[in-house]
Amino acid sequence: MLSTYKNTLKLFVCVCISGLIFSCGSNKKSENAAAQFEESAEKINEVVQNEFKYPIPTSFQVSQLLQDANAAFILAITNPVENVDKYETQRAKALNLGIYGADLSYASTYNRKEETMELLKASKGLIDGLQISNVFTQSMADRIEGNIENKDSLISIISHSFYRTYAQLNQNGQDKLALLVVAGSWIEGLYITTQLAISSNYDERIMKIVADQKITAKKLAELCEKYKDDADVNSILPLIRFMNLVYDGVIEGANISKGQLLDILDNVEETRNDIVG
Repeated sequence: MLSTYKNTLKLFVCVCISGLIFSCGSNKKSENAAAQFEESAEKINEVVQNEFKYPIPTSFQVSQLLQDANAAFILAITNPVENVDKYETQRAKALNLGIYGADLSYASTYNRKEETMELLKASKGLIDGLQISNVFTQSMADRIEGNIENKDSLISIISHSFYRTYAQLNQNGQDKLALLVVAGSWIEGLYITTQLAISSNYDERIMKIVADQKITAKKLAELCEKYKDDADVNSILPLIRFMNLVYDGVIEGANISKGQLLDILDNVEETRNDIVG
């Protein structure tokens, strides 16, 4: 479903890269050429990302709110990394890349180094399976390893990879898969938040985080409705529609009731467990 503008953008990227290669003639040192190429590639990447802007708040923002609310880190509510080998279809890879992305946000926000590295490894496997391996390069892996003790830098690097994944899928004409990644991430973020709301005995701060997903749920529903005839997207559409019905009863800026929370929890848990298998 690429528009004419998107095709033009892809052509622009190719032309820019070709021009860069031509300009780095044999009379220049190879390291200068590599540096120029990397700098130019980053600028091109910014253009692509501005066109394919990540459509909803990322799971990192939700994880930070949970940490600010003093919510606990509970590894058991994340998707075990051992599950990654089960995901064979493009639908399963895309949705679970979103799932692991939210888990990765959760772990790295809480500075859980070992879990972060394991989740990164699982995510890389799914990214490779979606044939966008240039998103997770050796350079990025080295940066992550070098910043594993620096939470702010680590979050910045991983967040950037989310944006690049979404942009790259759209650039490749895989906008449906890009949407599934976004949806999977939102589903897991909401699942984690509802689980923590229960385990905290309905802490009002965490309940408020659930309530504030109303705007995001509406935006995601609008995106998914555009693909309602697609079987993969339609498999999660009932969840998104139901969430909107529940959130219709929530006054914007207000909290949710225990009954509303339990309705959301039951529905998101069922859908999430179906995705992770």
